[in-house]
Amino acid sequence: MAPYLSMGEAHRRIADYLSRVADSISSSDGAALASLLAVSSAPPSTPLSDALSAFPDFPRLAADRYPHLSDLLPTLLRAIHSHSLIRFADAYSSFEKAANAFLQEFRNWETPWAMEAMHTVALEIRLLAEKADRELATSGKNPDKLQAAGSFLMKVFGALAVKGPKRIGALYVTCQLFKIYFRLGTVHLCRSVIRSIETARNFDFEDFPVKDKVTYMYYTGRLEVFNENFLVADQKLTYALMHCNPQYGANLRRILKFLVPVKLSIGVLPRITLLERYNLLEVYILVHLHDVEDIL
Repeated sequence: MAPYLSMGEAHRRIADYLSRVADSISSSDGAALASLLAVSSAPPSTPLSDALSAFPDFPRLAADRYPHLSDLLPTLLRAIHSHSLIRFADAYSSFEKAANAFLQEFRNWETPWAMEAMHTVALEIRLLAEKADRELATSGKNPDKLQAAGSFLMKVFGALAVKGPKRIGALYVTCQLFKIYFRLGTVHLCRSVIRSIETARNFDFEDFPVKDKVTYMYYTGRLEVFNENFLVADQKLTYALMHCNPQYGANLRRILKFLVPVKLSIGVLPRITLLERYNLLEVYILVHLHDVEDIL
């Protein structure tokens, strides 16, 4: 149970949060803004969520204090409040409205100072959609939020896939789209985004951040596996493996889980020590057994 808050203390906490959001925008502090837009990782009870429960008129407070952000702040607070109450579908719906308002502001800013915040919005809308769909499916309703998140991210991609410095953020959003399409089983939708990245003159792949390039190569490599283009899959997955941060063992294992069968399919035997290190001996055994069955 949340501790008792006076209306005055609740008002102060909400006003402080709103002030920090507005200040981060006016001072072009992308890192500060990004941290304030993160909703899905917050525990059910925080000083802000407790204040929102104690002060139900928070949407009007936000709109009255910052009328120039009246499309963003009230819906953002509603998303935070709903998430704290474990009402994930409601949280998603409110956050999507806030995200659309933020995207409109982002389009109007000439420099990419808010790119980190835009990436946070892209990540949050996917994570909230996943939570919302699990909630909807459990209650027997149509789990359609992840599909809606994909539609929103396509709008974000369109805002980034332009000439100018903002295009550097497009690959991160592309990877978020891949995660959605793979989860929904609609991987064919990846193709149009891939064409935009690989054929548009706006993009130079080497200019993107390394972590985004690794994720991109991982997912496009998996697509080539599905299409049985094993030589191309080998190139992409090997790139992902070679450029992945060696400290992220879980990510290395994800890459190898697909790369090992690809290597075997083109006649390259992986080292047993490598398979043991990443607990992938079962992958080798399964592929080997499958090959034996084909021979028999």
